[in-house]
Amino acid sequence: MAAVRALVVLSTMMLGMSMIGILSGFPGAPGAPERGGVTDSAVTVAGTGEFAGLRVTVSQTRDLINQVVAVSWTGAQPTRPFAGKFGINYMQIMQCWGDDPKGPERTQCQYGAASTRLPEAGPWVKSRQLTYPFLDQKETLRLPANSPDVASVPFWAVGGDKPTGPATGDRSDFFDSLSTNEIPVASTHGDGTGLEFFEVQTVRQAPGLGCGEPVVTDGAPTGRPCWLVIVPRGSTEADGSVKPSDGGRLLESSPLSESNWENRIAVRLEFLPVGQACPIGRPERSVIGHELMTDAVSSWQPALCEGGGSLFNYIQLPDEVARNRAAGAAPGLALVTNPIPPSQPPPENPPLYAPVGLSGLAIAFNIEHSVAPDAPAADQELNGQRFGAMKLTPRLVAKLLTQSYRFSVLAAPPPDPNPFRALKDNPAGLASDPEFLDLNPEYKGFTGPGQELPDALVQLGTSDLTALLWNWVNADPDAHAFLTGTPDPSGMVVNPANQGLALPVSGFPRNDEVCADYRVSDRATLRECTLDHHPYTRDMHDAGRSASRGDTQEQGHTLIDERLKRLPPQNPGKRALLAVVDTATAARYSLPVAALRNTAGEFVIPSATSFLAAVAAMKPSAVPGVLATDPATGDPAAYPLTALSYAVTTPATLDTAARTDYAGFLRFAVGPGQQPGVAPGQLPSGMVPLPGALRAQTTAAAAAILAPAAIPPASSPSPGPGSPAAVGAPGRPAAAAGTRATSPGGLANPSSPAATPAARDPASHTGSPAAPAGHVAQQPLTESRRTPSLPAPLRVGLVLLAVLICGALAAMAAPAMPLLGAVLARRARKEVTPTEL
Repeated sequence: MAAVRALVVLSTMMLGMSMIGILSGFPGAPGAPERGGVTDSAVTVAGTGEFAGLRVTVSQTRDLINQVVAVSWTGAQPTRPFAGKFGINYMQIMQCWGDDPKGPERTQCQYGAASTRLPEAGPWVKSRQLTYPFLDQKETLRLPANSPDVASVPFWAVGGDKPTGPATGDRSDFFDSLSTNEIPVASTHGDGTGLEFFEVQTVRQAPGLGCGEPVVTDGAPTGRPCWLVIVPRGSTEADGSVKPSDGGRLLESSPLSESNWENRIAVRLEFLPVGQACPIGRPERSVIGHELMTDAVSSWQPALCEGGGSLFNYIQLPDEVARNRAAGAAPGLALVTNPIPPSQPPPENPPLYAPVGLSGLAIAFNIEHSVAPDAPAADQELNGQRFGAMKLTPRLVAKLLTQSYRFSVLAAPPPDPNPFRALKDNPAGLASDPEFLDLNPEYKGFTGPGQELPDALVQLGTSDLTALLWNWVNADPDAHAFLTGTPDPSGMVVNPANQGLALPVSGFPRNDEVCADYRVSDRATLRECTLDHHPYTRDMHDAGRSASRGDTQEQGHTLIDERLKRLPPQNPGKRALLAVVDTATAARYSLPVAALRNTAGEFVIPSATSFLAAVAAMKPSAVPGVLATDPATGDPAAYPLTALSYAVTTPATLDTAARTDYAGFLRFAVGPGQQPGVAPGQLPSGMVPLPGALRAQTTAAAAAILAPAAIPPASSPSPGPGSPAAVGAPGRPAAAAGTRATSPGGLANPSSPAATPAARDPASHTGSPAAPAGHVAQQPLTESRRTPSLPAPLRVGLVLLAVLICGALAAMAAPAMPLLGAVLARRARKEVTPTEL
């Protein structure tokens, strides 16, 4: 056990220092932040009074959007007791609004709506209530002595009237357990340090706070600032009594009680203005494309429209839908991973491709140590801390994606046990799978009930990246054998409903749909089905944000419910979720990512080094100028789920103004847009600056867009594989020899020839003038949002929704058709533009 504990401690140290994966840019990169995504706007504030030795650091305080920041501290007393309850010495964290430069009032804080489930603490610690069996002598919000009510701190919403007295209820119309971002209890470790990940919310998520709402400052729109407030709790109660340090008693009062509030630490948060990327009335250009580029385009937009530039409305669509639109009569500009099939565009109007983004897909996780109350004290030190590392093989990922763990269908057997017969001997989830625990011994004994990890949060829609994921899984002999029915060494078998999938598919089939009826009262019977407990998410941003919040999106009931309702997020310290997301989303929400085993047998995380190695190993696709990821590359340094984003347009179909605008977009994308950072116009964290050869390709493509007559038709002779055109020189087809046919899913065949010479050219690893070589110190990205002035949003939304649904249905495997129909009937999806988070 001591060896396992050492692994856990090492994992936690790695998380605290470098935020494993992509949280702080990419680990090991020159100039990368050292801890928790720390930026040049990080702020450290000292405590006062009995907490004078306390130092609290917030990793980012400017250019904020809806994202996750790290809150760390030193110099505190260790939390006691550790036996499953928070007794004394912990932190309480909340977000508040307030225009006073000295800080917010307690009435302006979003707090008191967290779930009343575990973790256990004193009776009013997680509430706004001020009436206790004892009296806080400093309290000013009091009811008359003969009042039968209890006093609470009222919530003063931004723009509302300031309250003049206490409230008699403990609830707010502006936030609840599903929306609040408060952390009611946060542990301090034995060495006096602590680390939490806090979701800062904009006016979109927390309308009562109004953070980021556009306000005019010195004639320019800025985002309304807000505050992050940390209330340290020691061993002294609000009435001045001191709790014993042996764990015999609990603090009971709210952090909003006046005596506790006096110890608060307030850190000002400055937000980017929400929904104000460009002044209304600017010329508009449509850009459509996949989710990989949503955050980047949203970051670039404010810089693109400076000085009278055009406004680029970015509409997030599945790759297949974007390709079909790009191949139409009025393509505009589309951003995709895989190219349009060569036979689809007319030869006289060949499409032009230009790389604009380098990122990838990741298995992100948010899993916290859950230690049994009777565990040794050394193990108790880890209680509630987040795991910092994970290794996954293709077979383990195959198990997660095929509903093969016992708890991935329903947590409780339905009346008809037949669906469970094949899974009855399978592990409940990843956390109890011998294969996983052999690779990750630090998880042994540190996950509890509710932390089984039977599956991952995955999006409903289709994606080229999803097909890439399945290709990587299927290319592994062990995973392929498992998917076709061969048990793993422990006897675990694939779910028969998902056995023999025709891979690759571009979605996540969940063909095992089981329902159970529960009698909840004399009047009501509730039916709960697999997709109630294991729902799809809207997109990868939704999956990442949910994982960071511990939100399973599950629907269920309790003994007093007569209908299904959304269950609240998991409590801090008990969270356990996996999510399949793009690397920019993982960085935005401070999620560690798993190291995936590549064909060479190495476990590799997304990083600048592993992305560039994967680019060097890419092969020409069937379309000139477009490289395809080889998930089966033998390069031990390559991350197998690396992806390039290509802009595609047909210059001959554009008028002069459109060619000028789109060429400017491309020049910016591979110029200033490749500089990593959090400010508007910069490259979001989780993305890597493009290699020099690919930027040169895009620069040439921009010039070609301005002179479309110079682009030869697609049937032009192809140069040899060693020529510059073979690496994607715009407008010139790559060699037919040495290219490879794509698979049915549009992805490169793993058996194709070696990478192109230029892809391995050392010059391709150099940075742009704005981003020196090796500089990948990225930070959480700018707001993902729809730009203003989208005409007729309702009509456009309905049309695009229909397109999205059709694209999803067409792309999924045939056995999943009935399931998708059920999903769409149960969960209406209206977002077809970038998720406004």
